[in-house]
Amino acid sequence: MSCNMVSNSESIEIRKVQALTGDRSFTLVFPKQFAVELGVGKGDFLKCQIFGKKLLVEKVEP
Repeated sequence: MSCNMVSNSESIEIRKVQALTGDRSFTLVFPKQFAVELGVGKGDFLKCQIFGKKLLVEKVEP
């Protein structure tokens, strides 16, 4: 299921988890628009943090 909604001028999409891989990996496909807007590409590193029940994902700048 993919759903586009607008909230506070921000695009929100709901995505289904694609796979649980091995013992330590989890695959979630982000909308391409998000990656383009954040300048995230293949080989980039992302910092992941948990805040309560929220996941924050940030691009790590070299």
